[in-house]
Amino acid sequence: MIDRDAITAELAEIEALLADNRLKDEDRFALFGAAQALSNILEPDTWDPASQTFYRLGHRPLEVASKRQH
Repeated sequence: MIDRDAITAELAEIEALLADNRLKDEDRFALFGAAQALSNILEPDTWDPASQTFYRLGHRPLEVASKRQH
């Protein structure tokens, strides 16, 4: 089990990374999702549920084809 201090330290590191304006949007979204998930662990009653979409750093989400070819 990870303790609160470790989660808080990780959140601080993520916040520092998010402050870098050179960060690509895909990476920013991934880091924001990670911060949201960690924050939800610390304070589950005060945060909106985490997104069901997860991103890896440097990767765009895969688009599911909504149209079928006939």
